[in-house]
Amino acid sequence: MVLSTAARLNVMKRDQAQIPNMSDRQFESWRAFVEERLGTHFPLDQKSRLQSSLTIRMRELDYSDYDQYLQEVSAPLQGLGEWLVLLDRLVIGETRFYRDSNAMALAFLVMKSRLKRKKDRSLSIWSVGCSSGEETYSLAFLCESLFKEMELEPRYGVTGIDVSWGVLGKGRNGVYEKRRMIGLPKAWSKTYFDQLGEDSFQVKDYVRKHVCFSKQNMRDISQSPLKNQDLIYCQNVLIYFRNELRHKILDELGDRLSLGGVLIIGAGEALNWSHPKLKRVDDKRALAFQRVHD
Repeated sequence: MVLSTAARLNVMKRDQAQIPNMSDRQFESWRAFVEERLGTHFPLDQKSRLQSSLTIRMRELDYSDYDQYLQEVSAPLQGLGEWLVLLDRLVIGETRFYRDSNAMALAFLVMKSRLKRKKDRSLSIWSVGCSSGEETYSLAFLCESLFKEMELEPRYGVTGIDVSWGVLGKGRNGVYEKRRMIGLPKAWSKTYFDQLGEDSFQVKDYVRKHVCFSKQNMRDISQSPLKNQDLIYCQNVLIYFRNELRHKILDELGDRLSLGGVLIIGAGEALNWSHPKLKRVDDKRALAFQRVHD
């Protein structure tokens, strides 16, 4: 039976009515739980976003009580599997190729400067909070373009990290719908992708072999083995953390730059923060810091 538009809307309204609005007490319990697990902070004005993410999953499980669902998800062993599923609902997945052209232009200049100065003519790049890989591959495309321009054999590695297995899987596959490639320079679309179908494109193997994806909770960034990075790209990720944790993450990232390496972050993400080994880069295109001391 095919439902009319009006009928479908009525069904949606009925389903939504099955789960009541989250109380302030329930919101406090849930945001404390999420912040403990992820470090991500939900201010009061984002209550509706948290509630929306939860109710989508609760409907799938036929739950109607936030407290009952929290009890299940927080169970030491039994709740782990469900937490991993819910995690994919909670993680912000807003990303696209070449999202910030100004920041990417600065990244290219940083890469070029580093490549000219390094004897081994190689680059190590870290894409922090990479989501489904668009940012990570954009950095790889910049590397490919740079090595070709300098007539050098491509020797680079780009590591993308995120907390969600779901988005990391998409990144590893490197397959994207045409609509996801809006904003990407047309020459790159032809050069770095194979068309799989009418609306499906995959990053070419010779690029993907330089890129890897790893699961990493930003709250536990100190456990990452990465160090001596020429470029760390971490835009629009830190805004979801409280200042104290944000500063700790920035400290860790700064310590993992090689001498002369650069950290690029989003505007407003380094308020009241400084690092004794870093200085701010004098460039209006993006907020960046360079390591100037060992």
